[in-house]
Amino acid sequence: MKKIVLGLIATMAIVVLGGCSSGSDETTSSLETQVSDLKTENSDLKKKVTAYEGLLGLDETDDSEESSDVKDSDPSSNELSLNEEGSFRSGEKISIKSIEENPNLELYEPKDGEHPVVVTATVENTSSSPLSFNSQAFDLYDGNSELCTFDASTYDNNIPNSIASGKKATVIIHYSAKGNGPYSVTFGNASWSQD
Repeated sequence: MKKIVLGLIATMAIVVLGGCSSGSDETTSSLETQVSDLKTENSDLKKKVTAYEGLLGLDETDDSEESSDVKDSDPSSNELSLNEEGSFRSGEKISIKSIEENPNLELYEPKDGEHPVVVTATVENTSSSPLSFNSQAFDLYDGNSELCTFDASTYDNNIPNSIASGKKATVIIHYSAKGNGPYSVTFGNASWSQD
């Protein structure tokens, strides 16, 4: 009787172990597929992060390096005048055309004691692929070096989400400023100042 019971237990063990091993192959294959999909998605996300860092003028390899590739290698060339172009590694050529106070502009989120300032910029995509664009990557500082507030009324203008390869866009950005000029606009490490 003991031999029959032991035989049945051994048979059941073989059947159970056999069932586990075949499910394991399917599970392994499914996990390998998921890992492959996640690696592909991770690669795509890394490319997007790199594109956004380029848009913001950031250098992924070393934060202490200059992030703008202004034509001159002289660090002082990051200080630009209005209408002067700055070129960036991410493929933009940017020129700030004007910085003007506009008391007639109605801001969406005005604060007491602040007044509207309008920045007009030209952005050209010199890369071979579309360039993501975010007008909030620009900062405006007043004459006291105080950061001005980006205003949502900017989106009433024709602000692109991306700029096609080889194309230019003129963007008009609204800010709310506490102080007066001379103003300066920054993008990455480049800065355009009023004279």
